[in-house]
Amino acid sequence: MKLMKNNDNILEKLENRISKIPLFSSKIVHLIIIGIGIILRIAQFLYNRSLTEGEAALALNIVQRSYSELLKPLDYVQAAPVGFLILQKFATNIFGTNEYAMRILPLIAGIISLFLFFEIAKKTINNKAIPIALILFAVGDHLIYFASEVKQYSCDVVLTLLLILITINIIKNFKNKYILLFGFVGAISFWFSHPAVFTFYAGVMVLLFTIIRNKDWKFLMWLCIASIIATTSLCINYFISLESLSINKNLSDFWQHSFMPFPPTSISDIKWFGYVFLRTFKFPVGLSMYELFLAVLSFFFGCIIMFYKKRKILLILILPIILTLFASGLHKYPFEGRLLLFITPCMILIIAQGIDYIQRKMAQNSRLLGLALVCILLIQPVILAGYRLIKPRAPEELRPVMYYLNEHHEQEDVIYVYYASLNAFQYYSSRFDYTDDYIIGIEARDDLNKYYEDLKKLKGNKRVWVLFSHIAVSHDTDEEKLIVSYLNILGTQLDEFKTSGASAYLYDLS
Repeated sequence: MKLMKNNDNILEKLENRISKIPLFSSKIVHLIIIGIGIILRIAQFLYNRSLTEGEAALALNIVQRSYSELLKPLDYVQAAPVGFLILQKFATNIFGTNEYAMRILPLIAGIISLFLFFEIAKKTINNKAIPIALILFAVGDHLIYFASEVKQYSCDVVLTLLLILITINIIKNFKNKYILLFGFVGAISFWFSHPAVFTFYAGVMVLLFTIIRNKDWKFLMWLCIASIIATTSLCINYFISLESLSINKNLSDFWQHSFMPFPPTSISDIKWFGYVFLRTFKFPVGLSMYELFLAVLSFFFGCIIMFYKKRKILLILILPIILTLFASGLHKYPFEGRLLLFITPCMILIIAQGIDYIQRKMAQNSRLLGLALVCILLIQPVILAGYRLIKPRAPEELRPVMYYLNEHHEQEDVIYVYYASLNAFQYYSSRFDYTDDYIIGIEARDDLNKYYEDLKKLKGNKRVWVLFSHIAVSHDTDEEKLIVSYLNILGTQLDEFKTSGASAYLYDLS
């Protein structure tokens, strides 16, 4: 006990000395964390990894279509906001159809998000919780990754933060012009982010609650005008784009396991809520199993503290999540993974508020123990971010496989493309001469023997290249390994080339 008190005294003296150094003033520390977040995002962007299958599918729509054609339902089972698609098309017209051009908009959104998050943190949580929240947001693995993905999820985050910031500013200073600004920003955001609708109407609900509670009836008319402006925009967007998404069976089938069971009618339905709640801390928030218990505990404490001290702030942060959950129950919006990236800042702010409360309570007995708890929460995300700086994420590196194929391909070679690699192959094939000269493999996950029958059609060819990426692994079956085992029965392997998540094999099947 005496040792712990001595350690606490040392920590207190060290903290006081550090706080007096200009470099370690809170403002400078905050800017350093933001700077690190920017570096991490730019590093992932500059790594210029290959497009994944999902990215390539959206990229093909952007490249192959005109501006007006982007208003129609997309091919390759894709969905994206119309405004985002148009900006992406504009970027490719200026910078070309390369990966950098496709990712510049998500990167800009990711960088702006850091500054908006900081502004919101200053207005919503305790001062000592701000660096904790900033670190979690700056080094968040999924936030970094999706800031350089050819998808709209980074835009979802920045627009969510912008709408939340405007809502908070209105609550702190009710003015007609701010309410109108809220309506116009909401109206525009619907065209660039699907989940912006949840954040906007969550804000409307909180503002309406505040107006009624304070009996500020003069602001009610302006809130109605703002809501009409935004809702009109949403209706137009619905008839142009969203209606086709809502009735798209391919999309609903793809996400069928990501909808909330409503109403829950079994034990497994009830378990869904617990499983999804815990999974959300991992993806999209970016925490691991090591700090999961502490993160969940911090989240609950954060909710409790905010409920008693900052109820309106809690509503602003939690209502978008609740509205998304209800939309999921109606099978209108999947409640899973990357589609929930926009709620990450909301959860991080609540977690930071909670861990700050816990560590302050623990510090009453031992400052060292309080500091240790914060370190437990932060250490894994920080270490992972450092690792990603050295080795950025690259899940499906088909591009180097295509270059290898181009260097070693001979005139009479046959190219067989694994079915799940098709979109990425088509995107990269335009850089070579494989636009039509290839065979597309079948999809037969329910009857694996059909793969063997499909491969038997290649018999008689002296040189057959088989390309893989986005490999399906289901029911303990790795389809790449299965197909390669069939090929080894049918012929002789002459060459192979492997990268992260992609590969090419050359076989003699004569």
